Amino acid sequence: MPDPQSDAVQLGWDPEDGLDALKVPLFQTSTFVFESSEAAERLFSIVYGGEKPGSGEEVGFIYTRMDHPNLVITERRLAAWDGAESALLFSSGTAAIFTTFLTHLRPGDLILHGAPLYGGTNTMLQKVLGPLGFEIGSFGPEASQEEIEDMIDGRRLGAVYLETPANPSNDVFDIDLASRVARAASTPEHRPLTIVDNTFLGPYAQRPLDHGADLAVYSATKFFGGHDDLVAGVVTGPLQLIDPMKTMRYRIGTTGDPHTAWLLGRSLETYPLRVERQTANARVVSDFLEGHPKVERVRYLGAIDDDDRVAELAKRQWSSAGSMICFDVSGGKAGAFAFLDALRLVANATSLGGTRSIACHPWTTTHSNVDVETRRSIGITDSMIRLSVGVETPEDIIADLDQALARV
Repeated sequence: MPDPQSDAVQLGWDPEDGLDALKVPLFQTSTFVFESSEAAERLFSIVYGGEKPGSGEEVGFIYTRMDHPNLVITERRLAAWDGAESALLFSSGTAAIFTTFLTHLRPGDLILHGAPLYGGTNTMLQKVLGPLGFEIGSFGPEASQEEIEDMIDGRRLGAVYLETPANPSNDVFDIDLASRVARAASTPEHRPLTIVDNTFLGPYAQRPLDHGADLAVYSATKFFGGHDDLVAGVVTGPLQLIDPMKTMRYRIGTTGDPHTAWLLGRSLETYPLRVERQTANARVVSDFLEGHPKVERVRYLGAIDDDDRVAELAKRQWSSAGSMICFDVSGGKAGAFAFLDALRLVANATSLGGTRSIACHPWTTTHSNVDVETRRSIGITDSMIRLSVGVETPEDIIADLDQALARV
């Protein structure tokens, strides 16, 4: 079986299908012509009626909100990276997460999530799903299985949801432990899901499905896209969970568009090359920050003490430390602002995972919609900087960080 890197370049496309074009064309159309009325009837019976395609039957396309060629090709390549049966591409990471919850959970279900979470996901849980009747609970990275199970307290568990590593702090959660909690709460009528947001590391370094997760979710805007020029989300997993989400996707209109799917397919071809360079750069940058007198604390997965509780997880759960660094500067918020405003090579922006290095202040940007007490309780401070290391020359990145720290 080909390596995912080879699949990311060639899977799903035959030049004979597109006038012998070597690369996948952009199918920029809203609708598709039917071969016949009978073919249209058959297509709609599969899409709306729930009928299954016959063995060897090629299912065509109806309307781009439902499906389109660029979507199918890119999804096959995304699934290959995660070793999954199937993948779905959405209009954003938030759309991917919301469609997952809306498909597989019901009002009244309990969602237990690791904390911290990306601010947008936290807001979705607290301000959207909570008022719709879902119950929300959170636990920290060091919580035991027994402590998490005690939170269920007789309620119907819908899902255990993790970000690992967590945004922005790089806190690490045990995926296998979360899946054990979900399995222990299963009944003959209902099986809770373990859902892992794997955006920070990606499948090059960590494959949640290999560690007990039912579904892996991503902001594909980040490392998959990698060029800060698209917005997309991805979910990977088994067909029995993905297929109903596909139906939900076209019903609520969260499908990824052709141009985004085409851009993402292009980016997947260089995904591992970019990640390798970014990771190598991050190791050097982390070492620099660790030794700087104006940096109070550095959290990077490549700098874990052997006796750290995360060390065992590092050996078991991921194969590469990634390129996300979280650190605190001297001087609190004022120091953080002085540092960010002095950057020149590194951009002061809120995204991550792109070819350009980006730094941001989570307290006032990505997590500003999380209440102050929650921010403090999960370790987010007003002196914290989240740094996404890009592909520039590491010496240039360090030189920019150094001159900016001098302004603190």
